[in-house]
This record gives sequence, C-alpha cells and structure tokens, in this order.
Amino acid sequence: MARPKKQYTKRAKTLDEQIATLRRYGVIVSDEEKAKEYLSDIGYYRLGFYLHPFEKTYPYLDGRRRHDVQPETRLEDVVALYYFDFDLRNILNRYLSRIEVAVRTALLYELSKKYHDNPTWFVDSEVVTSNFITDFPTAAYNAIKKNDAIKRHHKKYIGQYAPAWKTMEYMTLGNLETLYDSLLLNKDKKLVSNRFGEPATATFKSYLSAIRELRNACAHGKAVFDLKLYNGIRSGKAGTFSTANRHTVQEALAVVDYMLSRISENRVKDMWHEIYTATSRLYQKTPVIRAIIESLTGIILPKV
Repeated sequence: MARPKKQYTKRAKTLDEQIATLRRYGVIVSDEEKAKEYLSDIGYYRLGFYLHPFEKTYPYLDGRRRHDVQPETRLEDVVALYYFDFDLRNILNRYLSRIEVAVRTALLYELSKKYHDNPTWFVDSEVVTSNFITDFPTAAYNAIKKNDAIKRHHKKYIGQYAPAWKTMEYMTLGNLETLYDSLLLNKDKKLVSNRFGEPATATFKSYLSAIRELRNACAHGKAVFDLKLYNGIRSGKAGTFSTANRHTVQEALAVVDYMLSRISENRVKDMWHEIYTATSRLYQKTPVIRAIIESLTGIILPKV
C-alpha cells in the first residue's frame, strides 16, 4: 500500500546553508571558498547523487535512508566521484556512438539488400508492424524531414518518405531499436543480430535497450556509476546475467564490451584503457570508494 503524499516543505538554500547542511550530515568541509566553488559549478542537488555512496544507509534511498555519511568523508571525496562519473560518461559516449553507427549500418544494409526493390521498406506492411507505420510520422519522420538532406530530397522527388539510406541516417537509437523490434519476420531480425554474433533476437533486442538507456544517461548527464536500467538484459553471448543483476550498469558495460568487440577489438582495448585510467585517478584521490565502484560497475583495475 502506497504511503499518503504530504506537502513539500523544503526551500532553496544559500551556499552557506548548503555547506552547513553538508556538515550536519558529517561531511568534512575544510575550505569553504572551494566548497562554494564546487556548489556553484556542480549544484547542490546534482552533487547529492554522488553523496549517496558515502551515506551510512547506502544503497537504501527509500524510507530507510539517512543522510549521515561515513566517518572521515570529505567533500573532496564526493567531488572526485562526480568527476570520475563525468569522465566515464564522456568515455562511454564515444564508444556507444560507434556501436550506434554499426547497428544503424547493419540494419540498413541487411534489410535494404533483402528488399532491394523497395527503398522505403521500413514503412512496408509486409516488413514491419502496422503500429510502427502508423506511429512513424510523429515518432520519427516529422523531426527527420527537417534535416537539409531530407528537405532537398523531397524538393526533388515525389513520395511521402525518403529512401532508407537517407531516412535511417537521421533516426535516433531509440527509433532504430523500435524499428528492429517491429520487424515482422524473425529471420529479418536474425539478419541483423547475426552480424553481431547473437542468434537470439530477443536477447539482441535487450542489448539494444541497454545501449540506448546507457547512451541516454551519458548524453543527459545522469549518474552512470550506479545506473539502474529500466529494461533487463537477457543472458546471451554478452554474458550470463542473474535475475538480480539484469538491470545494473555492470551488465550494461558487459554488453558494450561485447558489442564493441564485434566491431573492433582495438576499440575495446582503447575503451578499457581510458576507463582504467579514469578509475585509477579516482582511487588516488579517494581510495575509500574503491569497494563500492568495483561492486557497482565491475571495473577491476588490472594488476600491474
């Protein structure tokens, strides 16, 4: 049974009040001017997401939560975690973009090759579901047709849609995931999933969902180190995931590792080198966070 709602009574705090609140929670603030710089730059609310792992009641964020932090927690420790997460998002964003391009290319190439006589197969009722076709204008194409290349196409040619190789270039990762899921024939889905070595199409769809969720988190500045995925990841070539762990960032990173390895082994090495460098930098600044980062992300620094 849901708890009854109550009136929200908190009010905005000045920087001095924010510092006082942090100290009340047990955070060591040794340099108030530097603390004000952090709070002015990052913001008290955003920084709060990186205070969570230092709280005595972590990982509870419900009614069991208390804001008191572990002894000797410094504001610098919290800020170091914030900048680690910032670095992690930027690193992942580059490699997730590489995966997105590869997925787009595989979907475009395999289905355009199969339906070579139909340049707009993505809105063909014999290829995709009727719901996808109905929703496509508002869900995707109204935005896509604002691009200059698509505008030029429609000025020159008749037809409601530009061909797949033009239209799909401007589809978002979410659009591509929906298109894949809307293919009527499982063998069409396999044409794409097999390109990445995953024969189970439902599992491949869960990989696409994980990549999209992680990409959105990176793009919109959401905390990634303890990200919880809305959609669970199915066990498959990327790994065997227990029911309890199908929604964690650790499993999402396993999917990224797997998908990227099907594109370029060198890029996988590059990605992990960058992640290990950022993680090592974090531990140099705040070693007390190491156990939590290893547990949440599965990032284990290689032995030197």
